[in-house]
Amino acid sequence: MKPYNGLLAMKFTLTSPSVQLPQAPSITLFPHSPKFRVPFLSMLLQPRPLKKWLLIWALCFYLAFCMWCFFEFEQPRLDKETYIRFGADSPTYWEAVNYRSEHAENDSLISFTGNLLGPVMIGKLLRTGLAVAFFNILLFFLAVEIACTIPGIDRYFLVFLLVVCSETAPALVTLNKEILVLLSTILFAKYIYSEKRSWLLLGVILVISLFARWEQILVILLFLFLRRKGSFLARNPKLAIASVIAMLTVAYALIAKLPGSGIGAFTQYTKGANTIVKLNAIQANFGFPLVLAPKILMDLMGELLRPWTFLAEFGYLGWGDIHSMIIIPLFSIALITLLVMAYRRGKLNPQRPLAFLMIIYMILTAVTPFVQPRYNYFVYVLLCLELARKDDPEQDAVSSSATAMA
Repeated sequence: MKPYNGLLAMKFTLTSPSVQLPQAPSITLFPHSPKFRVPFLSMLLQPRPLKKWLLIWALCFYLAFCMWCFFEFEQPRLDKETYIRFGADSPTYWEAVNYRSEHAENDSLISFTGNLLGPVMIGKLLRTGLAVAFFNILLFFLAVEIACTIPGIDRYFLVFLLVVCSETAPALVTLNKEILVLLSTILFAKYIYSEKRSWLLLGVILVISLFARWEQILVILLFLFLRRKGSFLARNPKLAIASVIAMLTVAYALIAKLPGSGIGAFTQYTKGANTIVKLNAIQANFGFPLVLAPKILMDLMGELLRPWTFLAEFGYLGWGDIHSMIIIPLFSIALITLLVMAYRRGKLNPQRPLAFLMIIYMILTAVTPFVQPRYNYFVYVLLCLELARKDDPEQDAVSSSATAMA
């Protein structure tokens, strides 16, 4: 390095930071147009096996048939053009709705002998039979969706079992309690099979049950009591069933002997009366265990046990009472068929929670002094859930343990 003016030249290097110039935005053209997803349309168009497609279209035709029944039978009756009875107590409920709309609401809708709360409140809110039909169909699909959240439930088989029941058609298009029974029953099954049981869900179940039948609340609370955590009866379901029978035997006999109880007045005329009155007379004298089996059989089979009387009534009533003459006998056939299927598959073992619930319900239904097969719609829904559910050993172990009210 050469000196400059007596000084050595020094070399300095300065590093300048790199600067990136902004680029003009680029425009990308997509060769395909954007896709919009329509929820129900995409659900209907997604790939499915042929068997499932056939079941979906069969359900559509079934709903169309139900609406045809509404316009053919229910709407003309609401317009007072005909008096054909398609729904069980639909005429009574609409009369109660009209009465409460025209008079002061100072009478109770819930009593020991009846419960009009649910149907009357729905009728007052929706006002027309067509609105009630659409509301019932909405509750039906809601109940199915809730049922499908239970592990192992086959959606298509469950819907198939529900719609082959003759009581489901009037439940969808008339003012009735059965649609509320369907929803509350499935909710309670969901509660039973839940690993973490919710007080909120239980409260909803009890409220919906109150709108249907107050007796259903008694069944639910009794079931929870018998299967509570750490209970001796929860580990011995057969003993629990025997204790329920013993309790009802004593309670019914004591109430029947009370003056003015209503039960005593019903059972005092036994000479020359029909079978149910004679069975009630035995039951009123601490004989409920003796009449339990025949009364359950009568509740299950209904008109099928007396074909000649049924034919005589059909000759008198004709097609004026479709519910009594056609729907109830077909319901009994469907109910008995599902009971046989459940028994052959081992699903009526009282160790199973839903089977235990069914047995308790049928016992409590049998203690009533009258025969009403459609009250067993609660049992029918439980049978549908059991038959449509694939057994899961781990889940069964959880649900078969004592039901804690948590």
